[in-house]
Amino acid sequence: MTEANVHKVASLLQQGLELYGTGDIARAFLLWNEALEIDPGNEEALDYMRDADRRSKPRGQSHEAGEASIVEAARRLLRAEGGEAAHELLTNAPAGGSLEAEAMTELLRAHLFRLYHADLRSLTQIPRLVGEVGDLQDRNLPPSAGFLLSMVDGVTALADLISVSGMDRFETLRSIYRMHEAGILEWDQ
Repeated sequence: MTEANVHKVASLLQQGLELYGTGDIARAFLLWNEALEIDPGNEEALDYMRDADRRSKPRGQSHEAGEASIVEAARRLLRAEGGEAAHELLTNAPAGGSLEAEAMTELLRAHLFRLYHADLRSLTQIPRLVGEVGDLQDRNLPPSAGFLLSMVDGVTALADLISVSGMDRFETLRSIYRMHEAGILEWDQ
């Protein structure tokens, strides 16, 4: 891991602790999860998340009631920051899956899918890589994004990439959307 990433992870961990200290557990989880995206398996981030999850549940409270706090935090994030942040919290919180949390996750996926699809406009567009492949090494892309990029050949349309990737349609469209937003992929508008 580069020295810049080491500092970024340390900063994210510290910011998460500060938010946790103010009672903003949802945002703390998001920052700790971002640290884990840069440094998968970071024990400090995992410990903070486990500890925060355990402490956010009152003693004697059932697991299902603890789930409700995650759902409530996701609802607050949805109102404050939008569907992306709420989806990230629900899918990355270290908890089981209550029916309410699963239902909210599925509703958010459907909502975000429509937003991504509308923003990308037509899936008949043919994506191209912006810049050189070597420029991507500092981007810290997840494996799924790297896999999708390996199929970008300047001939295959977005709809075909989604179909042949074998990945979940939502996750595929989300990766394409994010790479387009990050300036990694482009196509004629």
